[in-house]
Amino acid sequence: MKKILSVLMMLVFAMSMMTSCSAAESKVTTTSASAEEFVLTMQIGNPMMKVNGTEAEIDPGRGIAPIVQGGRTLVPIRAIIEAMGGTVNWDEETQTALLEYNSDIIALTIVSTTAYLNDKVNTLDVAPVVINDRTMLPIRFIAESFKFDVDWIEETQTVTIKKMGSVPTVQPSENGKALVVYYSASGSTERVANYIASAANADIFELEPVKPYTDADLNWTDQNSRVVYEHEHEDERIVELESINVPNWDSYDTVFIGYPIWWGIAAWPVDNFVKSNDFTGKTVIPFCTSASSGLGESGRLLEEMAGTGNWQEGMRFRSGAPESDVSAWAKSIVGNTNSRIRQYELTNPAIILII
Repeated sequence: MKKILSVLMMLVFAMSMMTSCSAAESKVTTTSASAEEFVLTMQIGNPMMKVNGTEAEIDPGRGIAPIVQGGRTLVPIRAIIEAMGGTVNWDEETQTALLEYNSDIIALTIVSTTAYLNDKVNTLDVAPVVINDRTMLPIRFIAESFKFDVDWIEETQTVTIKKMGSVPTVQPSENGKALVVYYSASGSTERVANYIASAANADIFELEPVKPYTDADLNWTDQNSRVVYEHEHEDERIVELESINVPNWDSYDTVFIGYPIWWGIAAWPVDNFVKSNDFTGKTVIPFCTSASSGLGESGRLLEEMAGTGNWQEGMRFRSGAPESDVSAWAKSIVGNTNSRIRQYELTNPAIILII
């Protein structure tokens, strides 16, 4: 068991170190946003589900249905998560499922009651199991971890999972400008930052350490590397930058800030910039690229570090995120028509999953 958990932690950590993150742009006031409903229904013993009224197999071609074990509902999860808009990855060597929804990552290992939500350890009531060569996972833990409400209807053997949420409408000021600020260790964040800048018609500002990080510096498996030493010695994380002063800083009212994730937090080369600038009157939106790790609490920690600004919920992209995905997200926040920035509405669908 210890070996499995050890391998799992290394897997999740390794993927997180392959990450890059970036952050958002433009001036906003928040108003209420409309919510849409996504509905998925399933019942114990029934291999079919309905997604927005359309019937589909829960586990296509297999006929596997949800079961109750140890008082908990276990389901073949891939089709459910994908219907919700998430993704599922499987690591055969460690027998671990990695589930992603928005910026959150869940890691569950077969026969282990230890589960990971981003960097936090949780204990399950029932361990994931394999039945007829299919991985069965506990839906309540997964749904609640992804911030859904869960209700159980005993009479119909049905679980109802709800997420009635919305995000603010982003309404830029008429003369406001957007800026993308980023630090990139491997190039992933830089690519995403450029996609955002292009889609949002934003200016761009790269954070460059006076002493650049080499590949050897970034080798987190080497206990003598620079990044490991800085991780273990917090007072060494003050990274001098070539510049922390953005020309015409006061003209920007929305700022995207991007960075890789190091040990579950924003890469510390961004800290000096965040601490040194006044974000008063600006909306700040973090985003990141990652092979596995979610945005976690990196945005909140930077907000605390800054002490000023209207910090919004961020976004996580895969390391190789296509330009179309990044651009769609950026345009949903800020659009541009001729010389005036149009208002766009960010809508986070209300999701109801009934099992």
